[in-house]
Amino acid sequence: MAIQGNKKTWGNNTNINYIGKDFDSLKQNLIQYTKTYFPDTYSDFNESSPGMVFIEMAAYVGDVLSFYQDTQLKESMLAYATEKKNLIALAQTMGYKPKVTAPAVTNLTVYQIVPAKGTGVNNVPDTNYYLKIKAGMQVASSTNSSIIFRTVDMVDFANQTDRQIDVWQRNANGEILFYLISKKVKAISATEKEVSVSINDTNYPYIDLADTNIIQIESVKSNSGQTLWYEVPYLAQESIFVEKANVESNTGALSLESNTVPYILEIKKVPHRYSVKVNSDNTTRIQFGNGNVLLNDEVILPNSKNVGLGLANSVKRLNEGIDPSNFLKTNTFGIAPQQNELITIKYLVGGGVESNVNSGDLNSIASIEYDEDLTSIENINLYNTVKSSVAAENLEPAVGGRDSESIDEIRENALAMFGSQNRAVTKEDYQIRALSMPEKYGSVAKVYVSADGEIDNNSPSSILANPKNLQEFANLVESVKDLSKTDMQRELVKYLSQKKTNVAEVNNPFAINMYVLGYDNNKNLINLNKAVKENLKTYIGEYRIVTDAVNIIDGFVVNIGVDFEIICYSNYNKREVVTACITEMQNYFNIDNWTFNKPINISEIELILANVEGVMSVPSVKITNLCGGDGNYSKNKYNIDEATKNKIIYPSLDPCVFEVKYPNKDIKGRAL
Repeated sequence: MAIQGNKKTWGNNTNINYIGKDFDSLKQNLIQYTKTYFPDTYSDFNESSPGMVFIEMAAYVGDVLSFYQDTQLKESMLAYATEKKNLIALAQTMGYKPKVTAPAVTNLTVYQIVPAKGTGVNNVPDTNYYLKIKAGMQVASSTNSSIIFRTVDMVDFANQTDRQIDVWQRNANGEILFYLISKKVKAISATEKEVSVSINDTNYPYIDLADTNIIQIESVKSNSGQTLWYEVPYLAQESIFVEKANVESNTGALSLESNTVPYILEIKKVPHRYSVKVNSDNTTRIQFGNGNVLLNDEVILPNSKNVGLGLANSVKRLNEGIDPSNFLKTNTFGIAPQQNELITIKYLVGGGVESNVNSGDLNSIASIEYDEDLTSIENINLYNTVKSSVAAENLEPAVGGRDSESIDEIRENALAMFGSQNRAVTKEDYQIRALSMPEKYGSVAKVYVSADGEIDNNSPSSILANPKNLQEFANLVESVKDLSKTDMQRELVKYLSQKKTNVAEVNNPFAINMYVLGYDNNKNLINLNKAVKENLKTYIGEYRIVTDAVNIIDGFVVNIGVDFEIICYSNYNKREVVTACITEMQNYFNIDNWTFNKPINISEIELILANVEGVMSVPSVKITNLCGGDGNYSKNKYNIDEATKNKIIYPSLDPCVFEVKYPNKDIKGRAL
């Protein structure tokens, strides 16, 4: 047998074409084959002849088999699969868990009244009556009682972040009796369910939950709550992020920042763990490991006597399954529940497009729990009055709710997940990871990432990067080629040593500098406190490459003032036009629009001002550096004039952000 292109040759004459796989092609090939090699045996090719029945049956079978083969191949590739069960399996293989349903998300504004204490200028809210509302407060829709939203984080009114204080009630003399305190908290459309299941198998046991709209697993416990299982993306992962309350007994000095950082992020090893998978019918499976409960999930170090290469002429001493690139392994894929152990699962259900409610629709508190410490409460009746005043409302619509992902959405999201690899490699990866850190661990407002420095100037590669040095080195190599190997090495090293400079070596060339800034209560840029930096370092550490070192550095803030002049048309009120121009500048210099190293374009500012109704021309726009002084400005001085070229003010080499700290007074304008 010989192979020629797409044909196989049997003997000297018989050619079989493997390209035509459809019914018609197979039929014609069979007819042609019969005419060529069996002319004396069969010659009746009429459509109604008995022989044609067998030919068409053979073509039919070949067509069906060909279809099955093509379909199976297609269903094994993520880009072409159409069966949902196959697509889900492929997606989960690539590390993506398809979403059964997606909850709507909104910000709830939660209110409470607080009694006042003190008189006159010393009249302030009594901090002893600030409430702590546990996460999980439920607020129902006024138009559809079946739609329930659940708060994601604790509402701590003592926390100054995103808190607003207003006057609620005064007495006849004008003295404040009660303040109205409001805070925002994120909420999702979800309700909690609970189910208990007895385990019958201890080798990779699993539990299937019947609900098809499960958003997330809240907790998995056993032995009456004594053992807690932790969710991991895959069973081989043995560590997760855990949060610890930022109190002095837990965090020491970091507790001084508890007003802005209520939780400290830590990494915890979890031998009791499970993973969550999605079934083809949109139900959810909780998968446990296969570990023996009597064996802790310890790290095992191999015995050096049992490790060998096992080459052909050597003694094979490798009797353990050891990955030579990683000499650390876990004993199991997580400890499995014991036989007949009762597992209690709490999970959230909800979501869907119907949960995208309008603003003001969520206003009825269905369930609420407090984290109470009554030791400082002097008037319990007043405290109960404060508790009864709690109210909530969504001042913005809920968005993001949707039904289960379509086939195309699963495919595209899985491909995107595979591309990102859930790691930080590029500068953009690090920036996104820093900004995505949950706010309860501290808020990062601005991030800039750069390489820590260039490779050591005294390295051989850096020295020879100079064309003059390279030519000298080449001449030296030619002159010592006849020397012994030792003498040749000595001369070459001597040359490189002579060319070394006194420039100090830079840090790890694989290290990156992450410049960060945060917001204060007035949304002004500030340096992050130590607690936030510690959490950020821990958070980034789980996504960075092993060789990468991350230096978290305070970014630089350059406070500026804006002073402009305009000429108005005669039929316009100058005061109104100037006010409109100032409003446009306040919008332009809104800190949300500014990032590290963004230049100021004077021409763009002039164009914005010129487009304001009533403005004839813009004679001048002046940007000044506001530094220190009574205004509590940044101490960073910056020469605006030297940094200006072609009406563009460039930022400094040190990563900085231009900020108008007090827009109402730092932006000035007048009409000529």
